[in-house]
This record gives sequence, structure tokens and C-alpha cells, in this order.
Amino acid sequence: MKKIILILSAALIFIVDLSAQNEDDALRYSRQYVSGSARSVAMGGAMGAIGGDFTTLSINPAGIGVYRSNEFSFSPSINWNTTSSDFLSNKIEQTRYGMKIGNIGYVATHKSGKDEGIISTSFGFGYNQLNNFSQQVYMSGINNTSSMLDNFTNVSNNNPSNVSDFYEQLAYNVDIVAFDTVTSKYFNDFNRSGYGQLQERKISSSGSLGEYAFSMGANYSDRIYFGATFGVQRVRYESSIEHTETDQNKTIDYTDQFVFHEDLLTRGYGLNLKLGIIARPVDFLRLGLAYHIPTFYFLNDRFSTDISATYDNNLGINPKSSSSDLGIYDYQLKSPSKLVGSAAVTIGKLGMISMDYERINYAGSNLQATDYAFISENNAIKDNYKVANNLRFGAELRMGTGYLRGGYGIYGSPFKVVDPKAEDIYKVISGGIGLRTSDFFMDLAYSSGNSSQAYYMYLPENANNPSFNKSNLNNIVLTVGFRF
Repeated sequence: MKKIILILSAALIFIVDLSAQNEDDALRYSRQYVSGSARSVAMGGAMGAIGGDFTTLSINPAGIGVYRSNEFSFSPSINWNTTSSDFLSNKIEQTRYGMKIGNIGYVATHKSGKDEGIISTSFGFGYNQLNNFSQQVYMSGINNTSSMLDNFTNVSNNNPSNVSDFYEQLAYNVDIVAFDTVTSKYFNDFNRSGYGQLQERKISSSGSLGEYAFSMGANYSDRIYFGATFGVQRVRYESSIEHTETDQNKTIDYTDQFVFHEDLLTRGYGLNLKLGIIARPVDFLRLGLAYHIPTFYFLNDRFSTDISATYDNNLGINPKSSSSDLGIYDYQLKSPSKLVGSAAVTIGKLGMISMDYERINYAGSNLQATDYAFISENNAIKDNYKVANNLRFGAELRMGTGYLRGGYGIYGSPFKVVDPKAEDIYKVISGGIGLRTSDFFMDLAYSSGNSSQAYYMYLPENANNPSFNKSNLNNIVLTVGFRF
């Protein structure tokens, strides 16, 4: 006989709401792949020592000092992200399409009329996209060794104080995790019947991380450029997870199918400051250095779950469903600081080559709230993450008023331990063309970025069956700009 035990308390609900904020959130908003203008995208983002492009305000703000005139630019983009999953020897591919604003900005430049000293000062404000969260993943396979219900069952038996109204309690409510009065243990039918169920998971995410940049800088004797950016970052993230397990062969007693949904909506903003300098010791060489202080995010999560279940036809039991309350929580995140070193070499009027190096310690992230210490979550950040080194390379060939560009970037893994089949290193290759006159420019760029990651639906029960997901993010950016 099955006996459902309801576990409800205000204290428990409080703890559960907080569990939605963890090291995954810290990493999501700390990893940034600046999109920006078509010129920047085409050159792999290696713009830190070049300047004179609105994207640089979010990389090395000294780039604003390179401007010699007023400028307005706008960069719409089209993107599509194709993710292929390999779960339990079953491969599936999904694609999600979208449109974004790579950047939009205005820079005003005032010339002093001098040939030495402060030659010009510039002020700029606008928007740069820092990350695109659009993705769709579908994983499916026959699991002969575990079920997500094992996780709910083990928590109920081994850590009853951690039973969640968003997870375990819902399974109790629809009678797919139950209490055995003989053994005094919780159990589920998939485990008792030996598994073999079809397991599916769909993940859909959307949103972006962008920065409203307010910058100022100056040109000193055409040899030193310096600048600062005050950034207000805009956070928009939404994810939906649908997890389904089905007894296709009708070998599992009692439970025929269950479907679990998890929805997260995050809104917020972050504040930071960037300082930078570019030096031109000789005419053909530019060296740049920038420091980004940690970004302080103020975030709001809205989180909910629901579950539905059907049962063997011969039992005559109607389908059941259960939903959580809406969990709402405000918290803060301090992302790590970043150091950016850059170099660019001009080859007469033929073109230039450039390189950026970034160093960021992802273990430096920290979650905070007025009513919770996030001790275990912050320890997980320190235990799982490490310093990552990012490299970007770019080249530009000038052909009269036309330009041909190419770039490559490699972003190191933030994880201390990675699966050799999925190193979580992001690599991007790009190219583009441009047309520039004294008062108008138009650039077009294409980039293709690839990464792989081992995804675990639940731990530790499914530790031996990760889904190896490969993502290919494609981006086409068009920039139109005017100088006056």
C-alpha cells in the first residue's frame, strides 16, 4: 500500500527558494562573449588596442580616445544556435533562431586644436551585447540504470531536511514517489521494476546580457589614449525544462509516465567600472591594457515547477498533477574582475593585425543576500571553477575604401575538472567585409562559435550517463555608421 507523506513548513519553503540560486547562475553572468559591431565580430573581438569602434568601450575604454570625429553606429544581427546532443547513444539536433542588437552607440569628440598634450576628448554612450542565451536542446534515450525519481527518493530517505516543495513534494503529491510502511523507506516504481524507460529532456533558453556604456576618454599627443566606462548591465534570462520518462514497453509497475517542468525567469541589472590605456610607442605599434572591476548584479528570480503523471490502464486511476507556488527571490552576485592586455600592429596603409588576452578568475564570483549566507553555493564556486585565459586574434586588409577582415578566438574552460569528451572551451572563427568613407561606413560580418559540454540531468544517480552536447552559434551582423 502506498502512503503519501506531506512535508510542509515555512522554514522549508524558505530554504527551497534559495536553492534555485547556485554556482550555475554565477557562471552564466560571468562568462561574456562581446558581440558589438560587425568590424569587431569579423576581427574575432580583438579590438582592445585598436580603438575607434564602439565595441571597445566594453573591452578597453581607452579606445574612445582614438576617435577623431562624432559618430553614430547601429548593429542589428541575426543568429541561430544549433545544438546536437548525444545521450545514451542517441543523437539529436535542434536549432533556435533569433534577432538581437549587437550594439548601438554615439560618440561625441571635441578637438582642442593643439598638436601636443590633450589633442581631443570624447564622450560616448550606447549599448553592447555581452552574451546571447538563446538555445534549444533535446535529449532522448533508453535509460536502464536510473531515473530522476531516484534523486527524489534518495533525498527523501537520506536528507529529509532537504525535501523540496519544488521537487520531491510534487512527486509525493502525484503518487510516483511513495512511502513503504513495511521498510519505512520512500521508493519509486522505475527503480523497483528495473528501469528501461524512455527518458527525454527538452531545454529552451532565451535572453541576453548587455551593457549600457557611458564612457569618456582623451587623446594625449597621438601617443597615449586613456578612457573609462561606467557600465550598467541588463540581465534578461528565461529557461524552461521539460523532463519526461515513459514506460514504453509496459514493464514498469503502476507508473506509466511522468512529465516534470521547471521554469526560471531572471531579471536584473549590474554595475561596473572599466579603466583602460592604449600606448603608441612607435607609429606602427599599439599596446593596450584594461582592468574591469567586478560587476555587482542585483537580480530577481521567479521560479516554479509542476509535475503530471499517468498510470497503468488496468488500474483505472485518473491522471494527476501538482504545481509549486511561484518562488520569488532577490539576491546579489559579484562577478570576477577581468584583466585585458592587447596589441595591434599596423602595416602601413595595407592593414593591421591584432591580439587580445583576457584573464578572469571564475572562482572569484560570490552570491549574496540580506537573509541568506550562500555558504555552500559560494564554496561550490571555489571548488568547481578556476582561472581561465582567453585569446582573440584579428586581421584587417585595406583595399582603398574596402576592407577584408578575419578573426579567431578561444575562450578557456572555467571548470577545474572537465570530461575529456567535452572540454567546455569556446572557439569562434569569423570574417567580414567593410566599406568606409570619410562620413559613412558599412560593415558585414559572420561568426561561427563552437563549444561542447557534458550535461547531467541529475546527480549523483546519473553520473555515468551524461549527455554530450555540442553547440554551434552562428551570427551575422550588419553595422551602419555615420561620422560628422
